[in-house]
Amino acid sequence: MRTQELYKTNSKLLNSSFSLLVLFCIILYGLAIFQDYVFSKIQITGFYWSDTMLYNTYWLLFIPFIKIANSFYDKIQPKSTTNKIFYALCTGFVFSLLHIFLFTSVFILASNIIFPVPHRFSRIFKNAISNQLYITIIAYLFSPFIFDYLKRKAQITIQKNIKTLTVKNGVRRIKIDISTVLFIKTDRPYTMIYANNQKFLHDESLKKLEKLLDPQTFIRVHRSVIANKNHITELKSRKNGDYDCILTNGQSIRLSRHYRQNWNELLNH
Repeated sequence: MRTQELYKTNSKLLNSSFSLLVLFCIILYGLAIFQDYVFSKIQITGFYWSDTMLYNTYWLLFIPFIKIANSFYDKIQPKSTTNKIFYALCTGFVFSLLHIFLFTSVFILASNIIFPVPHRFSRIFKNAISNQLYITIIAYLFSPFIFDYLKRKAQITIQKNIKTLTVKNGVRRIKIDISTVLFIKTDRPYTMIYANNQKFLHDESLKKLEKLLDPQTFIRVHRSVIANKNHITELKSRKNGDYDCILTNGQSIRLSRHYRQNWNELLNH
């Protein structure tokens, strides 16, 4: 499968996740209106369609705001758990206040157009703060983690579906079975793929290939090397934290101690 096809698949999976968000918010909007209607019947109070439909647009605003919040998350891409939590806390409160302020502004604008006696900004703003603030903060706090999980799940799905790689062989481009790849090495501006006792060039960087390959099989063992652990037959210590590994074809590659967290399990398995 080509890289462009993988990115398209990834994009489709993420778009389907966003579509679920849209559907969820629309359903929530409908349920909120229905709840107001039932409440009015139980309490024997007046029910006004225009008021309740306008007020409950609050739930529909989650669609653009969560989309924007997660676009920021993609650009910043916090790495550590601490940074992710800090980001979620900051954006959670900031986007919650923006959400409530925009909702109130839109509500008052529409109120001035629709109703002969418009609502007051302060009253609607305070009402939204008291009734919806905690739900809004929770939604924005957890949305980055939910989308992050969905992206990782999509990535794992893509990685597991890769069966072949398209490589250069002279003037031709051929597909090789991913299971025959022993290791991949940086050979700027290309990467060199060692498979079937041959060397093949690939256009993508080592970093991009690492993201596309199944981490259960392919592990980064050096700044410039990704190895197929199914083809590693022996490890030899260099007595400085580094190791040399022997592959099924007898070739040796170095395992750097700086990437030990990736390949440490090989020492015990």
